[in-house]
Order: sequence, then structure tokens, then C-alpha cells
Amino acid sequence: MTVPRNSLSRRRVFAALAVLPLAAALGLALWGAWGDGITVDEPSHLVAGYAALAKGDFRLSPDHPPLGRMLLALPLTLQPIAWRAEGTEAWHRGDFLALGRSFLESWNDGVRRVRASRGIAVSLLLALLLTIGAIARNLFGPWAGLLAMCVAAFDPALLAHGHLVTMDVPFALSALLTLFAADRWLDRPTALRLALLAGAFAAATLVKFSWFALVPALLALGWAARRERGARAAGRTMALATAALALAALAAIWATYGFRFAAARGADAETATMHVIGDYGRPLPATPEAAWESILHDPATGEDRRGLMVPILRAAREAHLLPEAYLYGVAYVQKKAVGRASYLRGRYSTTGFPDYFLWTFLWKTPLPTLLLMAAALVVAGRAALRARAVSPLALGLLVFSLVYLGALGASGLNLGYRHLLPVTAILAIAVGALAPDRFPERFRAPRALALGGALLWLGFGTWRASPHFLGYFNEIVGGWKNGHLYLVDSNLDWGQDLLRLRDRLHAEPPGRTVWLSQTGIPPLPSGTPVRWLLGSGSHEPSAGEIAGGVYVISATDLLGVYRPLARVASWRDPRLTAQYEALAAEGGLRSGAPGAAPVDSFEALRRLRLISRLVRREPDERIGTSLFLYRLSDDQVAEMTEP
Repeated sequence: MTVPRNSLSRRRVFAALAVLPLAAALGLALWGAWGDGITVDEPSHLVAGYAALAKGDFRLSPDHPPLGRMLLALPLTLQPIAWRAEGTEAWHRGDFLALGRSFLESWNDGVRRVRASRGIAVSLLLALLLTIGAIARNLFGPWAGLLAMCVAAFDPALLAHGHLVTMDVPFALSALLTLFAADRWLDRPTALRLALLAGAFAAATLVKFSWFALVPALLALGWAARRERGARAAGRTMALATAALALAALAAIWATYGFRFAAARGADAETATMHVIGDYGRPLPATPEAAWESILHDPATGEDRRGLMVPILRAAREAHLLPEAYLYGVAYVQKKAVGRASYLRGRYSTTGFPDYFLWTFLWKTPLPTLLLMAAALVVAGRAALRARAVSPLALGLLVFSLVYLGALGASGLNLGYRHLLPVTAILAIAVGALAPDRFPERFRAPRALALGGALLWLGFGTWRASPHFLGYFNEIVGGWKNGHLYLVDSNLDWGQDLLRLRDRLHAEPPGRTVWLSQTGIPPLPSGTPVRWLLGSGSHEPSAGEIAGGVYVISATDLLGVYRPLARVASWRDPRLTAQYEALAAEGGLRSGAPGAAPVDSFEALRRLRLISRLVRREPDERIGTSLFLYRLSDDQVAEMTEP
């Protein structure tokens, strides 16, 4: 069949225009990928992915399935890699935090290794942008696809996490591909389209355990298609698709784990354990069975956690329904979701805030994007009410968003905007409803001007924020300079500025002592001349008494999110101040000689006391968006830490 020349010309124009936002996103993401240091979660993902690929071991970092990590770790298999894990206690215990730091800090040139894997991450970001454009085009037309892609390409959160070795963008991509493929299959069932749908769904089940939110979305999409196509035909189609998806997911999971039930391979299979959350002072499990019992039990009662999930997991493990590491990962995430320290505009919690993600979205989404998304929801909602119907794909996207947001709200894990990325992508698709060609002729020119102005505003703001996308905050909170007063953790402070710190410290006078407190303890770039003020794991606090020098504190530590004794409010407690004075009176001012291992109790409190005072002091410099640098004399340190 001959394609009309005008149609072919129009397609070429759209293809040429689509290259522009993709090229811009590529350039901005690569800029961030090159300039950002290794973030907190990247070592865990890379060491787990490499262990799965090269060693056939799936015990590390069980909070995610392995497919996305294996894909991102592929470049490591093409490079000379030093691997010194076997025989260590961390390897036996599945301590992915310690192994990840060693893997990228001591054994290898971590920055080079991470940059190679970030190239894969950026390619997945571009695939997500293309998927957003394709879905918007399908729903609203060609100009809508281009508009949605532009909004997504200049979104700071997508650019921030789209160049990092993490699972948030890969999951958003697999979820959208699953829903889009389901709609295409229901529109015209063919063997190829069914295979694409089954592959996308299987990929989602192997990227993140949040894939469960796709199930009600797929059911809603199928229900809407059934109403359009007729009950009998749609019923057969849905039954076939359900069977295909279940079988594909089951086969893909087993294949990814090498058709092996045991998480470890060879001699380690019987003795090596997986990581355990919340030991609460109890001895670490010595066997895989003990690790399972620890993860399934409620630490408060010592009994199995309530609900149906624990007996289901026990039965599935007993029947070898799925690989052990996959089942353990589900249990791990269930226990992890109970809660963790979080911060929201001066408030602290260990069980999460119901309104956390609402405020996070409002503060970290660019204002022009917020306006476009709000207008799009109004326009799309009015159109649906007038038509008294919604397309199957739109319904599937809506149900997925609601279920996914409901799960986020019920979880005690308030870790950052990155968990909203699938919903952000769907809202970018919704902006396509504002495309000018969808409205009467007399409204098209004003609408095009308004959209053009909003896109210019968005593009300029994102360019100004580059390459510090992770620390982006909009004008509602006063931009990145005030962001730490509202949100921290992966919203702002993820170790991404340590590479910039290393370069900045090269300008300091030789011999000057630099004390660093960085939340999450990511790998330190080689050649960074610092001593650890606070720390844990392989980065224990440096011994010796603190004195004058340069102090660099990351935003999360500055606010004491994970260290309550660093908070200003804690030092208003007379019991703490009395204890502090008593330790000083007993000779606590003495500290271990330089190089001594432990930091005595008074010196540890003294460092926390210093941070509680620094939070009210204007920093001498900001390194990137997350690190606060202070230059203090001996007298200033003594004054700020006096009993």
C-alpha cells in the first residue's frame, strides 16, 4: 500500500521534532551522570547485579529482584574487575552494604565503574521518554505525544534518577510498557502482541516487587475493553492473556535465577545467609533457616508477623513455588515497609507521614509542570464526563496510579520522590490532553502560546538546576537553597556531591584537617582527604578529639534524621545535658590517641553536640546542594561543644 506523501512528510516532521527533547534529555542526563559521585544505593545495586551475573549468587540486596541490576551491571562483565568477597564475613552474611562499599571504594575504581553502568541507565531513561510519547500519542494524537515527551524530558526528578544505577526508572518503564502492550493486545490480539505483553509484565516482576499494582490495572483495562468489544470475545482474550502472563512471569523468574531454588551456588548454598533487617541487638543468624525465621518474625513478640503474607510465603517456600531468593525478597520488603526514620519540614517519624508524598510532589515538581498537569487533569476529566466513558488504556493508567499511590501512603518508608516516578510519568502523559490540535480552531493559537511559554519556563528552570537535579526544589520552598528545611534523604542528600567535595578540597591548604559526616556512608572517591566525624560499618568514626578545621556535614546528618542526639530539640532535654556534664566532670575530655579504634562516650556526644549547634549557623560554603562546609577555629569548636 502506498503511503500518501503528505502523511509521510508529517511523520518526518514529528520524528525530527521528537529528536529535540530526546537530545536535550540525553545531554542533561549524561552531564549529571559524569558529575555526580556514587550515591548511597548504587553500590548495593551494582554489587548485587555483578554477583548474580558473575557468581550466580542472588543473596545480596534482596529488596529488589535481580533483572534490572543484572542489566545495569552488564558493563562490568566487559571490564577487569577485582572481586575479593569470597571468604569474608560480609559475603557469608550477605551484607551487601559493606560489600558494595568495598567493591567500589577499595577493590575497584568505583567512579569509572559506575559511570559505565550509568550509560545503561540513561538509555533506559530515553526508552521511558519514548514510551511516554507513544502512549500520549495513542490517547490524544501526535502533538500530544510530542508535548508529553517534552514535559518528561525536562523533569528534574526523571533526569536525576534516570542517570543513576537504581531501579526506579526501570520499573516505571516496565510498568508503562506492560499497560501499553495490554491495550495494543486487546485492540488487536496477535501472537506477537501477546508475546510483547507477556515479556513486559515478566520484566516488571523481575525489576521491583511493586509490580503487584499492575494486576488491578490490567483487570480494569480488560474490563473496559470487554465493554467496548463485547463480552464473549473479550472474555476469551482476557483468559488467554491471564494464562500467558502468569506462565511468562513464572518462567522468566525461574530462568533469571538459573532454574535453581537455592539463592547461593555450590558450597555456599547450604551455609551462606541473606541480609536480615532489624536484629535489635540479637545475634546475627548463622544459617539460612535462621535468617528466614528472623525476617518473618515480629521483633516485638518473637512470633510470626500478622496477616496472610507470612503463611503464604512459608507455603510457597516449602513447595519451591519460586526461587528462594525471590520469596525472601518479598518477605524482606514486607518487613522493611514497617517503617524507617523520615523527615518532613521539621517533623520526624519512624513510621512515615500520610501526607509525605503529596508534599514531596508539590515541592520537587517544577511549577510549570504542576500547572500543566493540573490543567490536563481538568480537561481530561471534563472530556470523560461528557463522553461518559474512558478509554481502556486511560483507565488502566488511572487504576495503576491509584493503587500504587495507596501502597506508598500505607508504607512507613518515606525515602523520597524517586518512588513517585511511575506516577510522574503517567501525569506527563496526561499533559498530552492539552495539545492544541485537540481544541476548536479559535482556541489553538492562544493555547499553543501558553504551552510554549510553559515549556520555555520549564526548560530554562531545569537547565539552571543542572547538573544538580537530585537536589532540585521549586520556587514554593525557595529553591534548592531551602530544600533541606523541607525534605532530605534521597530528595537531596544521597552522596552525589562527594566527588565535587574531593575536587573542592584540593584547593584547601595542605595539612588542614577535614571532618566529614555523610549520611548513608557511600563509597568515598579516592584521594578525598577527610576524617569521619560520624559513621558506621566500614566507615567508623575517626579516633581523636575534634578541634579546629573544616567540617563538612551532609543535610540529613545536619538535621539529625538518623541520629536523634544531633537534633537541637534533644539538647533541650535536661537529662541529656546532665549526662553530658557528668561525663565531662569525670574526665571525659580525654580522648583516645590518634589512631585508636573507639571514640569514647563523651567524644561521641561532643560531636553530636557540635552538629546540633552547626544547624543554626550559616555555612561558609555549600558543596553542590547537599553538603554544608564550615571553617571552625579551636576556640569555636570548644565553645560550641562546652558542657
